[in-house]
Amino acid sequence: MSEEKALLEVEHLSVGFLTEFGEVQAVRDVSFSVKKGECLAIVGESGSGKSAICRAIMKLLPEEGHIRQGRIVADGTDITEYCESQMKRLRGSLFSMVFQNPLDALNPAMTVGAQIGEAVAAHEPHMSFRRRRERIQELMELVGIDNPKERSLQYGCQLSGGMRQRIVLACALAGRPKLLFADEPTTALDMTVQAQILALLREVRRRFLTAVVFVTHDLSVARQTADYVAVMYAGKIVEIGTAAEIFENPGHPYTWGLMRSLPAFSEGKKGLYAIPGMPPSLVNPPPGDAFACRNEYALAIDYEEEPPMFWLSDTHGLASWLADRRAPKIVPPPGIGALCGCEPAKGADRKQAAGVAAAPREAGEERSAVCTAAGAEPGKAGGRSGREGRAGMKARILLDVRHVTKDFSISKRQSFRALDDVSLDIREGEIFGLVGESGSGKSTLARLIMRIDAPDAGEIFFDGIPVCGRKEFRRNRRFFQTGCQMIFQDSGSSLNPRMKVAEILAEPFHIQKLKPKRGSLREEADFLLKYVGMEADFLDRYPQELSGGQRQRVAIARALATEPKLVIADEAIASLDVSIQAQIVNLFGRLQKEQGFSFLFIAHDLRMVKFLCDRVGVMYRGRLVETGPTPGLFADPAHEYTKRLLSFGLGGNW
Repeated sequence: MSEEKALLEVEHLSVGFLTEFGEVQAVRDVSFSVKKGECLAIVGESGSGKSAICRAIMKLLPEEGHIRQGRIVADGTDITEYCESQMKRLRGSLFSMVFQNPLDALNPAMTVGAQIGEAVAAHEPHMSFRRRRERIQELMELVGIDNPKERSLQYGCQLSGGMRQRIVLACALAGRPKLLFADEPTTALDMTVQAQILALLREVRRRFLTAVVFVTHDLSVARQTADYVAVMYAGKIVEIGTAAEIFENPGHPYTWGLMRSLPAFSEGKKGLYAIPGMPPSLVNPPPGDAFACRNEYALAIDYEEEPPMFWLSDTHGLASWLADRRAPKIVPPPGIGALCGCEPAKGADRKQAAGVAAAPREAGEERSAVCTAAGAEPGKAGGRSGREGRAGMKARILLDVRHVTKDFSISKRQSFRALDDVSLDIREGEIFGLVGESGSGKSTLARLIMRIDAPDAGEIFFDGIPVCGRKEFRRNRRFFQTGCQMIFQDSGSSLNPRMKVAEILAEPFHIQKLKPKRGSLREEADFLLKYVGMEADFLDRYPQELSGGQRQRVAIARALATEPKLVIADEAIASLDVSIQAQIVNLFGRLQKEQGFSFLFIAHDLRMVKFLCDRVGVMYRGRLVETGPTPGLFADPAHEYTKRLLSFGLGGNW
């Protein structure tokens, strides 16, 4: 590293959250620095402490959160003890933040132009009205928004996800900050819009030398964006280094596990690799290395003593006993080097660079049984099987969508066509993937199939029953409502926060007046929860007490309670980190194989679609432009938009 002074220095930072179960040690002894114009990506599973670090630096922690220890130096000033009035002067000017969900960050009662103007006025209160209006247009043009005059008069709900994220970025840049915190800003965006947002952040860094701390669970995003990468697990940084060091010469078994969870690593296999087990509770962190019980390479000392940070170079640090010079030497699992676009170094040089330990133990040896609960064992859990056998199968059509059109009113004189003459069919036992940009009509089609909205034209048949016909639907209401279920993207919003997990899982039986097969509703809920890989201990918890992956498993269990014939998953894995995504996709594959339901899988992750689905449909501006068997469509796309989409989504292994 150069001797240039750091813009942000974090030294031994620890953050805690008070809960009814005790204090959660969300961030534990974290240190890093960021210089002007640099980008540091922080990666890791949900709950590893990534967002908590950013909120602690900006003093945006909730009431129950507090800094336990450590020091924060921003632009040469120690701000650790700053009060709220002092922090207000720094937010927006010294540093600013872009949050994951732009719709939550925007005021639904204000136009987007007014909200950008509000941010401008907060930092330059004496600016004239005319100059402020010009500044609003400058910022909108800076973030790549076309027709800024017209767009500034619209509301957040009238814009696509990518456009809303650009508005939030414009607000964040209004005060010309030196440091930008980007907390999962591309998580829920499709591949093409994601590429545009990443290119925009690179342009901001280039033009204004703005430093960026980029929080993400997407390794491909980190590789494209960052100069340095910090890998977090259980509140600690377990590996840190330049992007080249992390992706070309990873040393920590957890980093290897994250990379092995990518679909590219499991091509040709029946299931995705998933890191076994779940992260530990941080109310009482385990002694020693918190990753030990999930680590197939763990040594005896890992269960007893916490490892220090071993520095393999001036920039590459590794918190693992496997890096100790006394540990036996090993290389990463086969394929890691090739997956990262490089081959592992050979011989003694590679061993010295990695500085890590002995051959892996047999699966399960010395591993805590508690730590493996709810986790998918690598190569065993679910996964895609039987595609070859079903690819040419001509099963009966279960869902038949014919020439469906749907318009939405924007104003009294203007409307937007969300779906334009869409036709598709899904056969019994088939997994059908639906891909396309944000705003292409994927979710609208799912809502029409579920009868949440009604089409303006066209017909939808479910198992021969007209979904749109009122008389036929009333006559077969129970058959449809039990036979067709939906899993939404945001499990936090789709689960009732006032109901415990047991009540949530029992609710479908109450609504449909179904008799539980296993005697009582409690026993039925217990069976459903275990069926999706969770223990009975979770039955008496509320959704907000679960992680994102656990909530999504509960949502899946609830959807399968009525043994449906068709399951629709609308971006159900978009907000999950890569290792949990692998577990959920494996779970989808196993459940679909065991129950034989048809599956409409809506996603923007083309790698997951390629891995899981039998057939794929591509949507563009409300039209279904191409459909076909997965191997053929990915190998030889016919439509120009499909080619462009695949070039973004499958551009290399990353």
